[in-house]
Amino acid sequence: MKKFTLVAALLLISVFAFAQKPVRFGVYLGEATPVGALGQGDAIKKTTEFPLGDISKYALLNEKGDQGYAGIGGNIGFDVTVSLPAGFGVFGGIDIFVNANNSDIRSYFNDWEKQIEKEIGITSAKFNLPNVWNIPILFGVNYLHNFNNIVGIWGEAGIGPNFRLISNFNTEIKYTALQTDPVTGNTYDKETVEMDYDAATTLGFKIGGGVMLWNRMSIGLDYYSLGSAKISGKYELKEGSHVIPTYADDKFKGENDIYSGELVVRVGYHF
Repeated sequence: MKKFTLVAALLLISVFAFAQKPVRFGVYLGEATPVGALGQGDAIKKTTEFPLGDISKYALLNEKGDQGYAGIGGNIGFDVTVSLPAGFGVFGGIDIFVNANNSDIRSYFNDWEKQIEKEIGITSAKFNLPNVWNIPILFGVNYLHNFNNIVGIWGEAGIGPNFRLISNFNTEIKYTALQTDPVTGNTYDKETVEMDYDAATTLGFKIGGGVMLWNRMSIGLDYYSLGSAKISGKYELKEGSHVIPTYADDKFKGENDIYSGELVVRVGYHF
C-alpha cells in the first residue's frame, strides 16, 4: 500500500509540475451501485463463505438470491485537470465510495436482534454490520467539447491504485445474570464478537462520460472497476473482558479473490 501511495503522490505532483496550460478543478457527488461479488448474491456465495458470504446467505435465506452483501451507496470525488489542445486534458483525482449492507440483510439482522432479546436470560442483542469503502486514486485523460455556451459533452478514462477497506463487524449480547464459562471458569455478563478486516490494495480503472452545462456543471455515468482481492482479517471472541481463543491464531482468509466495482450516476461542479 505504501508503494502505491508514493506512486500516486508522485504522479499528482507531476501533473502540477509540468502543467503549461490552465488547470481546472472539479468536485462531484454520485449514487454508487456495487458491481461484482459484493453486489451480486450468486457471485459472493460462490467466491467466499466466511465471513461476508455467510452473512449474505443467512440473511437472504435463499441459495439463489440475487443480492450480495453491499447495497446502493454514495460517492464523493475531487479531480484536477490540465488542459491540452483540441479539448483534451490529463487529470488526477481521488474518489471515496461507501456501500452499506443492503436492505434485506439489515431487515434480517434487525429481526434476529428482536428474536434473541425475547429469550430468557438475555437483556439485549446488537449487530453492527460492516460497510465497504473503496478509495481509488486515478490518473488518465479526458475530453470536453462545448457545442455552445450552454451544453457540451465530456468523456474520461483513468487508471491507478484502489484501497479497499471494510469496517468492523461487531456483535454484542448482554445477559440478565452472570454467566460462567465451563472451561475457563470466567464469569461475565456480556459476550462480544468482533471481525477486524484487513485493508487491500488493488489496481482500478474507470471510464465514463456525459453532458456539460454552462461549462461548469457535469452530469454523467462512470463505471469503476476496482480490482479483486481476498477478504482477510482477525476474529475475536470476548466473554466480558476475557479474550477466548477460537481457532488457529484467530485469523481468517478467504480462498478466492473478491471482485468489486461501482456504477456511478454523478453530478459535478468545475472551476
